Amino acid sequence: MDSSGINNTNSESHEEQNPTPVNQLGATQLQPSQPQPNYSRRFLDERLSRFPSGADLQTLESSFGSLSVADSSVPPFLENRWTNGSSSSSSSLQYQEINGAPGYNADAGRYRNPNSGVFRNGNSQDVPPLSRGRHWGSNNGLGYVRNNSSWKNNQGFLNNHDQSLYFGNPRTRSIASLAKDQSSSAELQRKISEGSKETIDVVFEGVIFHVCDLMVDPYGHHVLRKLMERCSSEQISQIVDVITQQQFGFVKICTDPVGALAVKSLLRCLQTEEQVLRIVGVVSLGALLLTRSSNAFVILQCFKQFNPSHTRELLAVIAQNCLQIATDEYGCRMLQQCLETGCNVVKQRLIQEIIANALRICADSYGNYVVQYLLELGDPNVTVSLIKQLLGNYAFLARNKFASHVVQKFLKIEYIDPSLIVYDLLKDIDTLLLDPFGNYVIQTAWFVCKDELRMILMMHIDRNKRLMRCNMYGNKILERLNL
Repeated sequence: MDSSGINNTNSESHEEQNPTPVNQLGATQLQPSQPQPNYSRRFLDERLSRFPSGADLQTLESSFGSLSVADSSVPPFLENRWTNGSSSSSSSLQYQEINGAPGYNADAGRYRNPNSGVFRNGNSQDVPPLSRGRHWGSNNGLGYVRNNSSWKNNQGFLNNHDQSLYFGNPRTRSIASLAKDQSSSAELQRKISEGSKETIDVVFEGVIFHVCDLMVDPYGHHVLRKLMERCSSEQISQIVDVITQQQFGFVKICTDPVGALAVKSLLRCLQTEEQVLRIVGVVSLGALLLTRSSNAFVILQCFKQFNPSHTRELLAVIAQNCLQIATDEYGCRMLQQCLETGCNVVKQRLIQEIIANALRICADSYGNYVVQYLLELGDPNVTVSLIKQLLGNYAFLARNKFASHVVQKFLKIEYIDPSLIVYDLLKDIDTLLLDPFGNYVIQTAWFVCKDELRMILMMHIDRNKRLMRCNMYGNKILERLNL
């Protein structure tokens, strides 16, 4: 029985082959005069060698039907496929993320493979070249875009159960990337504000392991702050777990201008006592470093928002290092702001420490402002305590550039008897009359003193008048007093 031969087709003719007996088919050799088939001879021989002579026609037809003209040397398609939106898998152009794949020419922007352009279901020339990298399109989605045309993917945010947030990548990476982008950050914030619990959960899962990074990001911290406002207590606890794993890292976040704002928002979102204690504990460990930065308001927020029982450890750290903090450029401001807090426990403890270290604090270029602010509180008990603490040292303080301002402030307080200070100054009056800073203290004392004290001062001035006229600082006193 004759069987149909293999039809070999070319562009010019369609030749009909002579029937070949079945028992000779396995040994048949293609003649040189015959046109070469499009498939590889090696595959044909391997297929035919499986069947013994005498195999029936049905078996052979089945075998021929399974033959493939695809070249096995072509690398397999990548898993991450991008389509042009067609619903038909057979006719749609299927794209792949091929940057870095074998045969990809990054400069030419196209994929070259060894099978002369066979690409999935057609010639690769029909497929437009992909862009060389990912970038943001007007659709706020991450995809491949060619010449601002319709070759885009990911239409919008949070569609189809928030799957578009993933953008073909692991969700944790893609959502964190969205949060850091200026345009998508604003859109993501809007989705968080308007989104359901499912939306919040998806975003939370996407950023939880990137919290520390997002806190210091110019755009990411806005997304995180908005998200924390919508988080549940359990989710806030997870955030606390992440940021407190590395204590130094958390302190570094607090010292960052952007990170400090994010931490301040987190403090407002804490819901349980355990969360508060954990955060305050970490802040306490880095309190001394925080007081020396411009973002010490993290400490202030703790004192303002939480009960004294929660901030006891933090207050102890500040009080023990009061001298070091008061003499720092940023620390002196922080102490003044702490004295403004409504928490009486914090205020009283800090006042005690400031009074105890008043002598050294007064003589410091920054610390003197702390003592002056303490006097401006107008508490007579505090003022009297300070005056007593400094007795015996007013002559020394009057000769100091910074402390002299504090002494003058003491003398100007109406409810304080200036004699306590003036008698202390008289112990070194001859030096003060000629001192660059002491002369201002003597001038102030002259105007605040009553008759008896003024006469004592006048006696010392008359005794040193000749020297004072030869000294520029002494002469200032004489001119001011019209002597």
